[in-house]
Amino acid sequence: MYARLVAFSGAGADKRETMIQTVQQTVIPMLRQYDGFAGYIALQDAANERATAIILWENEDAATTAEETLAERRQGIAGGVGLTIESADLYEATVVEFEGARV
Repeated sequence: MYARLVAFSGAGADKRETMIQTVQQTVIPMLRQYDGFAGYIALQDAANERATAIILWENEDAATTAEETLAERRQGIAGGVGLTIESADLYEATVVEFEGARV
């Protein structure tokens, strides 16, 4: 499994609901259209106006292929919410364990 960590700045408390709505109504449905999509985690540090998205992929090829079109789409979606993308790095997910982790 692989995970793309996307770091954002500008994610103050005033953007919380907009970010949640955008992820649930736009981002996740879009990601589900890509082969190999395996999950999504959104994290926010409102006090420091930061957010991180963790996008899980079944394998490296799926992550790499998706990124060919996702990079541009991500930029547009983030800009629409008022966020700036600081990085979008791919990691091998060497341990993944979830127990009832739906929020």
